[in-house]
Amino acid sequence: MDLSIVIVSYNAVDFLKVCLYSVYAACNSIEAEVFVVDNNSSDHSVEMVRENFPQCILIANKNNPGFSIANNQAIKRAQGKYILILNPDTIVAEDTFEKMITFLDSDNNIGSLGIKMIDGSGSFLPESKRGIPTPWASFCKISGLSSLSKKNKLFNEYHKGYLSNKENNEIEILSGAYMCLRKDVIEKIGMFDENFFMYGEDIDLSYRVIQSGYKNYYYADSTIIHFKGESTSKDKTYRDRFYKAMIQFANKHFSKSYGFLYSILITCGIYFIKFLSVFKKTSDISTINNNNSYYIISSDKINNISLPFKAINISPNDICNIKNGTLIFSVNHINYRDIITIMEQYGSKFKYRFLFDNGKIMIGSDKKHIKGHVQYL
Repeated sequence: MDLSIVIVSYNAVDFLKVCLYSVYAACNSIEAEVFVVDNNSSDHSVEMVRENFPQCILIANKNNPGFSIANNQAIKRAQGKYILILNPDTIVAEDTFEKMITFLDSDNNIGSLGIKMIDGSGSFLPESKRGIPTPWASFCKISGLSSLSKKNKLFNEYHKGYLSNKENNEIEILSGAYMCLRKDVIEKIGMFDENFFMYGEDIDLSYRVIQSGYKNYYYADSTIIHFKGESTSKDKTYRDRFYKAMIQFANKHFSKSYGFLYSILITCGIYFIKFLSVFKKTSDISTINNNNSYYIISSDKINNISLPFKAINISPNDICNIKNGTLIFSVNHINYRDIITIMEQYGSKFKYRFLFDNGKIMIGSDKKHIKGHVQYL
């Protein structure tokens, strides 16, 4: 078997549904199996998977054991040559897996691979490629120093800002949102460290891959959408868990004194962020407003969708004639690869929504730090 896909999900039922639609579309040309591990969701995720994706291997936990344990539950059963860890709030293109496997097959020294990711606004996600989170690199990231000069190696080692987003590159750390590993490498170095409940486990596993003599790669020849913010709300609980995981990683792989230095620099970064937050204003995702212009993008003519707002049905080729507005992708009437191409091409010129289930559900995410939005129409 070519590929085992592992999706750990918690209360993301509508995003998970679109993710699985795209995943199975991308599995047509390869031999693959798909696992969904549900961590005791209360939003009917388990029922949705059973009803709509009976071919999926479902593991329904009765509690929330965390990201590492849940992934390991599926990894133990995986039969694929490669094992892909994938977030439920992602959309992949039809040729993503095939292209990725071809690249991995070309070099047996590649232990794991990440991919180019964009968020729900079409913006590149810098966590697509990361370096080792040393105290200085982490401080620059947390404090915001990295944003002063995004291509400066001194300040941007955490997100490898000096490397081109458009070129394949060897890196150190991958994102757990899309992380493909060789099964034989996992058998050699071990699975996710279950001492990490959430955050840091992808950094730890990536680091163990390169410590064992393999290479990690950022793959830029395919792009996925990661709505970024749907899986976890960026609140105080998130920040506390994230910073704790960083210190946990430093204490595990470096010295205790290194971990102490890490703690000091991260604490300084946290207070710096709190100071800057006084001057920041955030707004939630915009919902349907009749004063805006809406365009349903599909490759074929849609006759059976009735929406509670005015929207013009156009083809992808006609987008160039639009000045602004919201593009609504009817995911059952257009290729996922075309959706991703459009978002990369036009970026922030438009807002983007994803319509499915015959116009009954629409999802979107305008900002990576704000929770994704679901509208039932």
